Amino acid sequence: MPNEATVAELFEMAVTAEKAAEALYRGLEAKFAHYQEVADFWGKYAAEEAGHARRLEHLRDRLSPGQLSAPADPRILKDARKILQFSVENTLRAIRNLEDACQLVHELESSETNAVFEFLITHFSSDEETQSFLRSQLKDHIARLTVGFPTQFQSAMRRQEAKALE
Repeated sequence: MPNEATVAELFEMAVTAEKAAEALYRGLEAKFAHYQEVADFWGKYAAEEAGHARRLEHLRDRLSPGQLSAPADPRILKDARKILQFSVENTLRAIRNLEDACQLVHELESSETNAVFEFLITHFSSDEETQSFLRSQLKDHIARLTVGFPTQFQSAMRRQEAKALE
């Protein structure tokens, strides 16, 4: 894959990454279906990831042909390509308990996916209010992992005891 991808290709990679994150959260929702509150928690994350993908598609659709055909930022492009190497299926197979899932999600939410998303909204959205809303939503999304997780599973020991369905 050449280094000189376009902004349109970068958007496509970012949308693909958001959809992969949605699939991961849907997988976690299924793996922990026997803990309804946890399944609901993962389901909300999946819905938010789907919303991120739609936002990116909407933002991309508002760009001019000239903007879309411009070369993508090489640093962000590198991050986007790294994200695409992520395998939802392999990752889900490795989840044995809720602690595994939480550690994975913390890594995912701190990864390049959010950096690419934020870069795209910052550089391609002309609406300050939309930019502010999306950044706030992203921060809330990340913070909820710490403060919004179901109470009975706040301790690592309890999360280790909560086995994932195969």
